[in-house]
Amino acid sequence: MTEIMIPIAIVGGMGLIAGVILSLATIIFHKPVDEKEEKLRSALPGINCGACSFSGCDGYAKAMAQGNAGATNCTPGGPTTRQALSEILGVEVGEIEKVAAFVRCNGTCEHTNSKMDYAGTTTCYGANQIFGGQQECLFGCMGYGDCQAVCEYDAIQIVDGIAKINPAKCVGCLKCLAACPKNLIKMLPAENTSIVACSNQDKGGGVRKICDVGCITCKRCVKTCPEKAIKIENNVAVIDPERCINCGECVEICPQNCILQMPVKEKMPS
Repeated sequence: MTEIMIPIAIVGGMGLIAGVILSLATIIFHKPVDEKEEKLRSALPGINCGACSFSGCDGYAKAMAQGNAGATNCTPGGPTTRQALSEILGVEVGEIEKVAAFVRCNGTCEHTNSKMDYAGTTTCYGANQIFGGQQECLFGCMGYGDCQAVCEYDAIQIVDGIAKINPAKCVGCLKCLAACPKNLIKMLPAENTSIVACSNQDKGGGVRKICDVGCITCKRCVKTCPEKAIKIENNVAVIDPERCINCGECVEICPQNCILQMPVKEKMPS
């Protein structure tokens, strides 16, 4: 009996000592709760998307509480969240320009051709591993909806072979940007700006052969822009949203109809 009780007593004593040590450690190393940080965290949506440039909602709340961030970083939360954060921080928040994701490709099935009958995995990432996808344009949207799959706000739908984003539903969480294997999606002002719906970096003659609405770098838009907001980069026109006044002159003069005005008036399937 003694041989059994002694080990039990030893183990019980060790457990008691460990419990006392843990209790003392909890008291000694206890960190006071930052009430402001807790309030800020509770005001955030909790989706941990990283759009605020911090490590999720916890990281953003901590940065705000420590004075290292303002109340305008949470785009998914929208005006309601910004207002709540500004009240907790005791600051005023003015009007914030809404931004939305945009797919820089307008090469629908009507305007482009396929180079193969693809029967592989129906994901953009998988198709991209096989000769860059089934389309002749190596820079265009493949339309398998990897971006749609990660969007939690029903803002993305596949229409006629390419992804379309509804700026009214987009909250700017950036998940679709990371999901696109061709880096076609870019954050842009949701209104009052013009955008080039093409990412093809081939020369003009090559683009003409594979897409009816691709940028052919004719530079007409560059020459007609009154604000000098357009330049050619990697054989494709790029519009600076900071300088664009959305006058529409580049839209009218583009022979390929690849420049659009935001918000794009597109009919999304119901």
